[in-house]
Amino acid sequence: MGLAPVTARAWTRARETAAHRGRGGGGGGGVRAARAGARASASANEREILRETTKKIRECAKRGAASAAVDLLVSLNGLGATPDARATSATLTACVNGRDVELARRVYDEIFEKGVAVPDEVAVAEMAKGYLSLDPPSWGQAMSVVNGAKDRHGIELTSVTYNALLSCCTATNDLARAEEIVDRMVDEGVAPDMWTVSAVQKRRSIRAYVKKMLLV
Repeated sequence: MGLAPVTARAWTRARETAAHRGRGGGGGGGVRAARAGARASASANEREILRETTKKIRECAKRGAASAAVDLLVSLNGLGATPDARATSATLTACVNGRDVELARRVYDEIFEKGVAVPDEVAVAEMAKGYLSLDPPSWGQAMSVVNGAKDRHGIELTSVTYNALLSCCTATNDLARAEEIVDRMVDEGVAPDMWTVSAVQKRRSIRAYVKKMLLV
């Protein structure tokens, strides 16, 4: 399934808007002040639009309404706002909950890989969870997103991402991969949290390794 042409055009315009934002000409102090005031007003308006739209997208995520969430994300351009990480993360959740991982991938690529917005770790974890929800889990694609988070976007990963990976290992009883993930957490100095233990609770062997390596 492909994105509708109007969707691609809307995100192209959003990229152009993001690229030109902040550019301004010369002129006297009064002109510069007027422009700064206009930008501040536009910024406040955009934040409100993003807040309200993200709220609606999160409601779609609860229902797994992937198409409706994407429509809302695309509509931001017409409302004078550019999709940000929060709105996009919520859209990814809607796609994953709606079992439309391909649509989630297209959203991730269009917004983050093409420079409309910079992803946050929540978006990375959601996209990874999407790939891991496939049968069988697509570990190659999931780890490409995880590795790209740091290599391409400079995101320092925390337990938020690794808990999602360990949860899949637990569901599939994949001890070898779980050990690799835990070892990576140790190497990168990623501290576990209460959800780390919860993620591996159902597999004794994985839980034991987590406790041995991370909870000492």
